[in-house]
Amino acid sequence: MTDALPGTPRRESPWHPLDFLLLSVLAGLVAGGIEVVVHAVRQRLFGQTLFMGPEHIWQIPLAEAAVFLGIGLLLLPVSLLWRPLRAPRAALGIFGTLAALAPLLIFERIHVGAEIILALAGGVVTARLLASRGSGLVRTIRMAAPAILVLAVATGAARGYWHRGAERRAMRALPEAAAGRPNILLLVLDTVRAWNLGLYGYGRPTTPHLKAWAARGVVFSRAFAPAPWTTLSHATMFTGQYPTDLSVDWNRPFDGSKPTLAEALAAAGYATGGFVANYTHVGSSTGLAKGFLHYDDYPSQPLPVLRRTGLLGRLLVKDRVAAFIGRRRMIEAGTGASVSANFLGWLDGQRGAPRRPWFAFLNYYEAHGPYLPPAPYDTMFFARPAPVAERYWTSVTGAYGRPPVPLEQLIESLDAYDGGIAYLDAEVDALLRALVARGDLQNTVVVITSDHGELFGEHGVIAHGNSLYLPSLYVPLIVIAPGRAPAGVRVPSVASLRDLPATLLTLSGVPNPGLPGRSLSALWEAPDPSRTDTLFASLDYNRLLPRFPPSPVLRGSMRTVVLDSLQFILNGDGVEELYHLGRDPWQVRNLAQAPEYATDLARYRGALATIIVRQAKR
Repeated sequence: MTDALPGTPRRESPWHPLDFLLLSVLAGLVAGGIEVVVHAVRQRLFGQTLFMGPEHIWQIPLAEAAVFLGIGLLLLPVSLLWRPLRAPRAALGIFGTLAALAPLLIFERIHVGAEIILALAGGVVTARLLASRGSGLVRTIRMAAPAILVLAVATGAARGYWHRGAERRAMRALPEAAAGRPNILLLVLDTVRAWNLGLYGYGRPTTPHLKAWAARGVVFSRAFAPAPWTTLSHATMFTGQYPTDLSVDWNRPFDGSKPTLAEALAAAGYATGGFVANYTHVGSSTGLAKGFLHYDDYPSQPLPVLRRTGLLGRLLVKDRVAAFIGRRRMIEAGTGASVSANFLGWLDGQRGAPRRPWFAFLNYYEAHGPYLPPAPYDTMFFARPAPVAERYWTSVTGAYGRPPVPLEQLIESLDAYDGGIAYLDAEVDALLRALVARGDLQNTVVVITSDHGELFGEHGVIAHGNSLYLPSLYVPLIVIAPGRAPAGVRVPSVASLRDLPATLLTLSGVPNPGLPGRSLSALWEAPDPSRTDTLFASLDYNRLLPRFPPSPVLRGSMRTVVLDSLQFILNGDGVEELYHLGRDPWQVRNLAQAPEYATDLARYRGALATIIVRQAKR
């Protein structure tokens, strides 16, 4: 064969189809590795929450390799018909572009169009630098792709083995617990507001099982969450701190600087385990796993891991795609059944070890948007007469005017939300019955609550994390503790979830090592009419909320206090709101300008200022 004439481009021989596919796998592994590095830098240098589990360090490269291999398999039939597609420059250009695009897509502040242009430039540079290396490059691809695959799998196996060993060693190192210590079970029904529980007077039978269980314990009629969003509310429940005393922000985790309930109980000899369905906002990357010897969050399942990749996480999985393949499979959460099963499996694993009390925290998700409980609960409250719901929506539309989304959509959402609560009611009942069958419930303190509520058009607001109105803070709170708490008691006093750590330490008999708050047990043991607890909740500005309907927090960070029957809200722009929760639960009439409430307004201003000043001195 004669050489080509000077100035004539040399025709490249197409790669073997197997080499083409190996290139796709190697490009995916490289892209996934870069993504892991980017996430690590964002966490270490900027202190951002990754919303990822530790196992993603090896799972993401494998998942991205699977995505790229899928693209390669789609292109392969085309390349068999049009061989230039498998030429070195074309192949390197395609997969070089994709390998550059995947990590770029992590940065949501950069427009996708700009990221695609940058990625195309990266693909061109990759093709120019590597295409001329000929057979040497092919040999490298053949060796590198399998080697990195084996390394990623080995890393996962090694991490799993080390993690299980570390957990066993930590369990053996626990001190001996004092005799008679009770188990503690904390059940958090994510996004469940008290208004929608039959137990709290709701017209629909959403919680028949909880109502029966609550008869065995204490029900708090007016319990409030410390924040209207998940991570911060959980952090407060775990530490007893005011929300503004914690490091938690919308994209910043709990930094572990404050002691936690799990740590206090572990130091007293408790086996501690966390099992979360909302792994995005309660997962270990949020810092909430501090003190738990076992923490079950991010599932090692294909779809959740694939969603963490750059390409599928942002570019491909959009609303229309999610709707096309079924929204249910796109929910970023585990199922209630799996949470319960994982917890019971963990308990079974404890039986071979020396008997010790346990503290278990379970987080359930089915009432969280997009409100997709499993059948038959998904249609339990659809297409049936609901006079309570009709009165509710008449009140909403009459009080606040036109809702932020079509009324029909709000009604469907509320119906599905109630179905989710009914599912959780059945799931909690099944779990407690399983503990009864095992003989574990008699000496167990059970707390059932929620981290925050939800809005369905009240004040023109939907969802949560965007206001401090009653529907987003008013939550259920049930304490069942045979021999430690009375049965069939309702506490009318206001109560804050911030006091849960102090309460559980008191009920368990474990000395409090310094966690703040006051035990709620005093409210049923020796009610003191002069006791006035200041319920404080806060909400900081969230730059992500402009995507949603107008929300009060877009005017700046908000603070609120509840002392007795009134709620005072201080908005970020200085506007004050005062509502009488007993006479006006819908919070329609703002009393901040009412002369007859001037004294109350001054008292609430002072209570809020006292908290803010005290926190500023810390």
